Amino acid sequence: MPDAYIQGDVSTEPQLDDVYTKHLNGKQTFTVVMKVIAHTLFALVGRLADYGVRRAKVGIYRKAYVDDIELVYDPAQPSVVRAVYPFPINLKRQLRYLRFLHKEGYRFKLAGNPYGMRDFIRFLRLRSVRALMRMESRAQIRHARAVAAIGVHTAQLSDEFDIGSLDFVRTLSRFGVSAQNSAHGVGKYFPVHAYDKFETLTLKQQAYYYASRPCSYSIRQLNDFSKVSHLPTPNSSLNVVFLSQTFNGVSPLVYRAEEAVTKKIASEIDSYTSVKLWYKHHPNNRTPSVPAGFEHLPVLENLNNDRAVFISLFSTCHIDPAFKGEKILVRESLIRPEIAFDDSELIVDSDELISFLQREGAL
Repeated sequence: MPDAYIQGDVSTEPQLDDVYTKHLNGKQTFTVVMKVIAHTLFALVGRLADYGVRRAKVGIYRKAYVDDIELVYDPAQPSVVRAVYPFPINLKRQLRYLRFLHKEGYRFKLAGNPYGMRDFIRFLRLRSVRALMRMESRAQIRHARAVAAIGVHTAQLSDEFDIGSLDFVRTLSRFGVSAQNSAHGVGKYFPVHAYDKFETLTLKQQAYYYASRPCSYSIRQLNDFSKVSHLPTPNSSLNVVFLSQTFNGVSPLVYRAEEAVTKKIASEIDSYTSVKLWYKHHPNNRTPSVPAGFEHLPVLENLNNDRAVFISLFSTCHIDPAFKGEKILVRESLIRPEIAFDDSELIVDSDELISFLQREGAL
């Protein structure tokens, strides 16, 4: 009951229905059908490369979608095959990643969940969440067996967002394949996992996730050596970069919060001639709309230096080893970065952002 929650209405008793009995509508069913088709095609093509992976005695199976996996694990690690799965959010981004892998000479293959025909037909007939869950779970188990059969000893994942990861990893463990997961962001998703190793970005993530089997937790900090510890000095030109988190499928709350923050920044910083405002869209946003008063920044590297301040609601740009700027997380009425980030992060109320920059000597 999100509307009642936002309005603070506690007079109505929440209704918790059995989710498995619910049925998918036409649009949701079409999405599942397209997913099954995409994974089936990827899986069929990927099988052609399995013989070569076994023959080369590759030890590490790295599950990938797009380029962000290169920030999560060591790109130069030996004996790795990158298994690229369908990424429907941004097809162009995935094609760029595949071209990058080919250009760099990295070993890679396509991969997908092998959905069972009987499970698929059953889902189409019933269109229930239970039938969907059964189809997904059995595909994950079947796929884990196929991965283990390649002969790898380790699976490297960044899949805490995928509810099917639990079945996948549990099955891998039965065949002696160790699973390591490195968080792709600060989000908190399905709370139960079965990873042998879990690298998180915050301590709050470690407190949130529950390991169903023994797990070694660690914090991943990639850019301590490059992040500056101070804001730009007075009288120096300042680039203020807003890092957007919006793309198709993101909650409208995030859109509204970003709109409110960018309007405040544009109106209050307008009088500072030495400040330039930039808008960096999310990589999955195929049609970015630049707010008034901002200029579009297609590539972050162009302004990634110690005379830039990066502002965001909950971006994790600082996990990039090449990141050199100073990032400020902004707290809005319905967006609270402290829910996901640790106390060590710099978090400022949106109403106090400009005065904070003034106090720090950046303006």
